[in-house]
Parts: sequence; structure tokens; C-alpha cells
Amino acid sequence: MNAAVIAAAGITVLAVLLFLAEDGLLIEGHARPGAHILNAGRWALVIALSWALIPLALSQPEWFRGAAVLSLAALIGALMLLPLRWFVRLGGREPAWDLRQARVEAARLANKVRREPGSVSLGRLQLALNRISALRTSQTSELCDLLVAELDDLMAGSESWNEAGRRSIRIAELSRELWSGRVPPPDFDPDEATFRWRLYRAFGEMMEIGMLDLTLESRASFVELMSSLEDFRRPDTSAFIDDVEKSAELWLARWPVRPPWIAPFDFGILGPNGLDEVREIWGRDAALWGAHLDDVDRLAIKEDLARRA
Repeated sequence: MNAAVIAAAGITVLAVLLFLAEDGLLIEGHARPGAHILNAGRWALVIALSWALIPLALSQPEWFRGAAVLSLAALIGALMLLPLRWFVRLGGREPAWDLRQARVEAARLANKVRREPGSVSLGRLQLALNRISALRTSQTSELCDLLVAELDDLMAGSESWNEAGRRSIRIAELSRELWSGRVPPPDFDPDEATFRWRLYRAFGEMMEIGMLDLTLESRASFVELMSSLEDFRRPDTSAFIDDVEKSAELWLARWPVRPPWIAPFDFGILGPNGLDEVREIWGRDAALWGAHLDDVDRLAIKEDLARRA
């Protein structure tokens, strides 16, 4: 019986230490009270089984004792090894932190679709969209609306270059307000991010005009935007700007009959290095995070969300 008491006491001490460690993880992970209760119940069951069954197993006849101890060890071990995420999944997280996980998943799916169109099923995108919609609260309404708009456009195959850029910047702003310290840092300081965003926006506006049937007025706007690219010329953007200007001039020369310019967002139209140049400047969403959105940008976001609502 002394061996049984020592074994049960040892398991009790271990269970208490593991419970305290996991409870700290649940608090850090913003789990709801239900997850804490389920996890506490798991460890209480481990302790109760230890004190009830270890003496019973050791009191069995010698020929049966080994099998009884092994069975008991397997049962208690299985309970101790249950993944903590199961209890989080059953008990849930605080809504804002559930949304954080959904936001990360939405970003992963969006980037996968952009790299490989058709690589994510519409059903998978719809599930992600539904999850975000279900987590919408008054505190997170704008962030949820932006994430839903992003997924909705990807499902429709109609994502706008500039809308995607504005959304990325605003989503990063809202995420940092909600989950300070848990959001990856931007790639650049605000001035550099703003520079890249303004170049991104000018190029995007050229693409938008290039998708339409040109009028004399829109052609003049296209040429004006092309000239404005010179304001962004630096050693690291010079090759990209040269290729954009060359491609745009060739496209304009075919006026009034021509296909859209960069219609499928295939930057090969800029030349053999076009895609690499785009990736060099804006290879990650975080390249734009922290950029200053001016009044025009913020109004465009509001109008887009209002139209969808």
C-alpha cells in the first residue's frame, strides 16, 4: 500500500503542476471559462483515478497485477496527453481572439489564391467567410467587414489591386489596435511604407484605367499617372518604372483598338523581369503596413463597405 500512496501522490503533484502550467496557457490564449473548467475536470479525473485505481491495481493477484498496472497507466497517460487545443476548441476563446485566428487563416487563404488561382475551393473560402461573419461584434465590425470583402472578391475573381492594398493597410491598423503585441511588425517604417503605397496606388490606378475602353479623358488621366511615376524613381524602383512606362507606351500606341492592359494581373506584360520587380517592391502584405492612408483612401474604403452593405 505504501507503493500505491507514493505513486498516487507523485501523479497528483505532477497533475497539479501541469494544470497550473496549462491554465496559464489558457489565460494567455484568451480561452473562455468553459475551456478552463474542462481542463480542470481532466486533471481532477486524473487525480481521482490515481487514488482510486492504483491501490486497486496493486492489490490484484500477482499473475494479473502487471496487466492491471499497464492498463491503468495507459488510461491515466491518455488523459494526461489529451491536447490542450481540444479544450480550447470545446470551450472557445474570447470572440476577439477567435477572430484573430480567423483573420490569420483568411490571410493565408487569400495569399494562396493570389499565388495559385483555383488552389483553394470556393467552399473553403465560404467557410472562412461564414466564420468571420459569425464572430462580428460592434467592436470588430469594420475589421470583419474588410475581411469578408476580401474573401468575397477572391471568390468572385474580381479583386481590385488598389482596394486590396487599402484593405491590407487598414486591416493591419485595426489588428494592431485589437491585438497589440500579437501582430507581426511591418516591414518598413511609416515613411517608407507610405512611399511604397503611393507608388502601388498610382500603378493600380493605371491598371484600372487600362481595363476600360479608353476615352480621350481617361487616356489623358492614364498618361498623367504614367508621368507621376517619375516622382517615385529611386535605384530600387527605377527598373520597375522603366518597364511600366515602356509597356504603357506600347499599349497606348495601339489606341483605339487594343486588349486591356495587364488584364489578368499578369505582370509578364512588363517584360521578363516584371513579376520579380513587383515582388521586390511589394512582395509581402507587410510592405504596406503602417502606410499613411489619406482622406481619399479612407473615403474609398467607406464607400466600398457601404456599397457591399
